[in-house]
Amino acid sequence: MWCMFVKETLSFIWNRRGRPFKSIKTCEERECLSMKRSMVLLLLLTSCSFDTSTRESISAFAPCGTIQTTGAAADGVMLQCLDGDGELAIEAIEGPALISVWASWCSNCEKQRPYLIRAFNESRDRFQIIGVDVEEKSKEVGHKHALARGMAYPQLFDPDGRSSKVFGPGVPITQFIDENQKLVFQQIGAFSSYDDLVEKIYKYLGVEIS
Repeated sequence: MWCMFVKETLSFIWNRRGRPFKSIKTCEERECLSMKRSMVLLLLLTSCSFDTSTRESISAFAPCGTIQTTGAAADGVMLQCLDGDGELAIEAIEGPALISVWASWCSNCEKQRPYLIRAFNESRDRFQIIGVDVEEKSKEVGHKHALARGMAYPQLFDPDGRSSKVFGPGVPITQFIDENQKLVFQQIGAFSSYDDLVEKIYKYLGVEIS
């Protein structure tokens, strides 16, 4: 919708080029108008480009069934699969793994989302990335948000806050689980950059990604 508006605006400005403006009396005024027009064009093009590059939607994310588990902790904290009717115990997730707790309304979750997507694409199955959607209005809201934002890694859903027993309150929270199923680090708040995330993946999970 935004890009359509941008295209229409650009078309209007382009078609108006070179036409005289009766209210413009001096060359300086014409030059000023030309400069302003160029700035508007640049702003519109940049904003449209940003919108499409940071919100690449997907048709589906990895199903909950692809999450590797130890088969243990059957009596742990059970969460629903965001993509279906199945469920999974958090404690059964096999390491090395990164578990990201998020919500659609969380601005800091949105800030670090591109970092997690990039890390997932670079992981090459050397470690797991799993999202946990919490404090959401409905499963449908979380599901649509994950698809619209290109969050292709598997997603779990916590409708009643039970996962706070494991993660604590608030979002975003990220847990690093090593290959021995131990919690080795918990990040409270967003990662400051992609490099920050990469460094912690290497430090706590022993996996090097670019």
